[in-house]
Amino acid sequence: MKHIALFIFIIISLYSCNDKTEKKKIIKPKEETNISSTIDSNWIRDSILIAKEIELKKQLITNDNVREKLSKFGENNKETRIKIKTKYGAIKIKLYKDTPLHRANFLMLIKKGYFDSTLFYRVIENFMIQGGNSDTDDIGTKMKNIGHYEIPNEIKHIHKRGAIAMAVRDQSDTPKRFRHRNSSAYNFYIIQKDALSDRYMDKIEKKYKIKIPEKNRAIYRKVGGNPHLDNQYTVFGEVYSGLDVVDKIASVLVDEYKRPKKDIYLTIEILK
Repeated sequence: MKHIALFIFIIISLYSCNDKTEKKKIIKPKEETNISSTIDSNWIRDSILIAKEIELKKQLITNDNVREKLSKFGENNKETRIKIKTKYGAIKIKLYKDTPLHRANFLMLIKKGYFDSTLFYRVIENFMIQGGNSDTDDIGTKMKNIGHYEIPNEIKHIHKRGAIAMAVRDQSDTPKRFRHRNSSAYNFYIIQKDALSDRYMDKIEKKYKIKIPEKNRAIYRKVGGNPHLDNQYTVFGEVYSGLDVVDKIASVLVDEYKRPKKDIYLTIEILK
């Protein structure tokens, strides 16, 4: 009888163990369902991020879509008057209508707040003041969110005193047959040099192997400028108020790289 009782106890114990095992197996699908839900949630989140990134890339300006993007922006934004504000005062500028891509680009950058807290970072007295960049970490982020591109050149105007133009990327390491005159999207300069004599212009012609037309000479005699830059960079506007501020900035102390020893921050706003 003892053996029979022991045998029955073992059977009951085994059945209990098997029953517990079965119960554990029933719990597992619930755990797997939770894991699957987490995966689905991550997939949805990643899909949204990818969609946003694709949409952002569509909005970026590139060398392939620059004409289309800027032309469209220019059609919807007709302003031609802007003001550059500095600690030395304000510089008011008229943007030319016959350089529509450059006008549109400058207006777009202003409206996107790109120029806020940028610098006049290169200053050469009796020549020009250059701005549109800075040392701040966010400047690269701003460029990334707008695009890396160059503006097709619209060379029509001369570099008289007060002219505003866009810089051109350094191409000294580029073979001549591949060089171009397309403009930087972000870096601009304002001509500061005063009136020129015919003797000075004669020297410029010999030095740079150029010919300064008489109609241009008349302007350079009267107001000044830098004729050797003509036909190389796009002038897209001119200062109509605040040339004295340009002169003040041009006269500041600079280091060996022509950077002002004390930072000259600027902001730009649209007047009309």
